[in-house]
Amino acid sequence: MDREQLIQRLRARVRRGGPAEQVWWNGELVHVSEALIRAADLSDHETIRARGDDVVIPSMLRDDE
Repeated sequence: MDREQLIQRLRARVRRGGPAEQVWWNGELVHVSEALIRAADLSDHETIRARGDDVVIPSMLRDDE
């Protein structure tokens, strides 16, 4: 998924409202408006994985090891 597809998907969640107003962003529960801001800040070449209400940006995941 590219950045524009993610933004379109998040905007659709805003239109639906209700419990769809929050998503998991790399394991952190955030409001869709915050997720839209974060998505807009991503580079065009960022790897994005999204399914259901989960968004994962592999390059931003912390490795605590």
